[in-house]
Amino acid sequence: MANNPPNDLAVPLCVDLDGTLLNTDMLWESLRDVARKRPWCVLLFPIWLLQGRASLKQRVASRATVDIATLPFHRSFVEFLKAEKTRGRRLILATASDQSVAEKIALQFRLFDEVLASDGERNLRGEAKAALLVERFGLKGFDYAGNSHVDLQVWAKARHAIVVNGSEALAAQARTVAEVACVFPEEPGN
Repeated sequence: MANNPPNDLAVPLCVDLDGTLLNTDMLWESLRDVARKRPWCVLLFPIWLLQGRASLKQRVASRATVDIATLPFHRSFVEFLKAEKTRGRRLILATASDQSVAEKIALQFRLFDEVLASDGERNLRGEAKAALLVERFGLKGFDYAGNSHVDLQVWAKARHAIVVNGSEALAAQARTVAEVACVFPEEPGN
């Protein structure tokens, strides 16, 4: 971990799910689960996608039975989140994964005060996520932990960026749009 974590407890920490909290992507995990258990549904994936990515996620999530307890997660980042929660910080799971999946994961980790996720109509990713977080918490009124280039749009609106599982190039890009408070590199074996 580089730098020091922000210590202003009044500012919520919004956390991405796929590739950040988890070392996997829930859409791919769910697609794989549905394809394995209900192979005929694979023929429906393109049709569902035509109705939008959020619709695809919702339809797949309603049919998947992924065992949340077996998913790989970023251990040192989760320890950081536990410490922040213990200090009294408000944690928000803000993800492009479907709401039903996000709520199950939030329940499993028991860290999050609120879950913001895709809802079958709105895909909560990139600009859409940034707009919702600004609407809820104000410009620079939240910190955001993410892992991909799409998160640059959110970091640009956040007070601090926390880069998890990202390359040094991504961390450098994040520094061009926000103050980077922490960097959590990929953990071996995850």
